[in-house]
Amino acid sequence: MVSDDVRELIGRKRTIEILELLVASGRLNYTEIENEIASSSDTITDALDLLCEHELVERVEEGPKNVKYNATETGQDLHKAIESIEDMLRE
Repeated sequence: MVSDDVRELIGRKRTIEILELLVASGRLNYTEIENEIASSSDTITDALDLLCEHELVERVEEGPKNVKYNATETGQDLHKAIESIEDMLRE
């Protein structure tokens, strides 16, 4: 049975889209993420918090007002697994 953590992560609004964006684009700041993801600030913040909590995304403070996010190796692995599931569903 799938754990509640996995259900929350996969089911949370915009979480997978943000992970996909960070895998494709590399390190981005919050504003750059917000400009690419059509959603409320609260939804984006919640998704980033959840991704960081599960160590799929890393929050990097480069300065007092310069925080960036990037996908971790684990986050990249999860993204690849999701792409594999998509491939299976297309067949």
